[in-house]
Amino acid sequence: MRIWQARFFGPAMMVAAMGCLVLPGMAQKGGQTGGGGATPTAPGKGTPTPTPTSTPRSDTPSQTATPQPPRPIWISGRVMMYDGGEPPESVTIERLCSANSVRAEGYTDSKGRFSFNLGQNTGVFADASTSIFDQRGQGDALSSAMSSNNSGAAPGMSSMNQDSAYWDCELRARLPGYRSETISLAGRRMMDNPDVGVIMLYPIAGIQGLTASATSGQAPKDARKAFEKGLNAVKKNKPDQAEQEFRKAVQVYPKYAEAWYELGKALEKTEHYPEAREAYARALAADSKYVYPYQQLYQLALREQNWKDLVDKTDQLLHLDPYEFPVAYYFNALGHLELKEYDAAEKSAHQAVEADRKQANPKTHYLLGAILVQKQNWTGAAASLRAYLKAAPNAADKAQVEKTLGQLDQQISFVQPPSQDSAAQQ
Repeated sequence: MRIWQARFFGPAMMVAAMGCLVLPGMAQKGGQTGGGGATPTAPGKGTPTPTPTSTPRSDTPSQTATPQPPRPIWISGRVMMYDGGEPPESVTIERLCSANSVRAEGYTDSKGRFSFNLGQNTGVFADASTSIFDQRGQGDALSSAMSSNNSGAAPGMSSMNQDSAYWDCELRARLPGYRSETISLAGRRMMDNPDVGVIMLYPIAGIQGLTASATSGQAPKDARKAFEKGLNAVKKNKPDQAEQEFRKAVQVYPKYAEAWYELGKALEKTEHYPEAREAYARALAADSKYVYPYQQLYQLALREQNWKDLVDKTDQLLHLDPYEFPVAYYFNALGHLELKEYDAAEKSAHQAVEADRKQANPKTHYLLGAILVQKQNWTGAAASLRAYLKAAPNAADKAQVEKTLGQLDQQISFVQPPSQDSAAQQ
């Protein structure tokens, strides 16, 4: 039995299993998910100034082009509470765009579902939390689309430019006492599948971690200006330029935790991993409750297969925020498994299964099964592996897992005493 345990569930296989996962971009800043991933990349550079198709004659009265709002884009999705339940009341769905402009777009129904056309929210009333600067006709999406052209876009503006008016926008849910995931609208087009998925709500009570550093509000003007330039360079996929700007920001204001964090990501982009780790450490030195550096640090530990550091960083992250980073439970369990700390690994793996409310990571069941094999809990291991195949019926390793299940069933039948009916027949 020991031979096939090592064969099917050894460390090498578990590391290979990680390759099937998307590293935790789900809760990253900007497109959380889900704190995690990275700042959304803009599909375009804004709406260009249209070129006239012909030069008007001098005796023809000049005509002013009439600005057109972006094409309506149908959006639908669902809001889910952190425990998998439905919201206790109707939830407001907001659109957050550049310059922190916020506009209410719609509400959920009694089941937490929502659907609406972006920008056509005439039936939604703003409350005190919505920026007064967004109460202008079609709202900030139109002003964002026209921001690079004072005269407005011409009626001939292409559908691509119209549809990309929301490239710097995100959707979020608003319910008092809860913090929302955000879903990026970057690159979304009129003909795309309207379903944006599930927006999770997490209770603010019990969360010590911060998704926005408290030090940012104290940054001097020059530091903030360099920081914004760095973010613009990130959007243009210019990591070297971004690095320079973020370095300027932290030079002016060494306690600028968010600038240190963004500097670390820019350094990772260019594969300067030791320098990136140092930048994340400086971010935490400036603000130990800022959660995103912990996420990046545990991903670096995972890359290096530094299991002790992986466990430490995921422990710290989950202590600060036990809700918003469900994938961290998975990697915490993996780190404990590789360290042969099987009880701690099992506990984290159960938490990983429980926290995967969106059922986005079937590998949580696989990992739990691997841990239970090491603990010789054959029945539990078989149940977990069957749950894995049910969640991922077309998994690439399906044949291997089915073979393992056959071996587990044989072991279960060997160790279980025969039933009374079987004994009587004998």
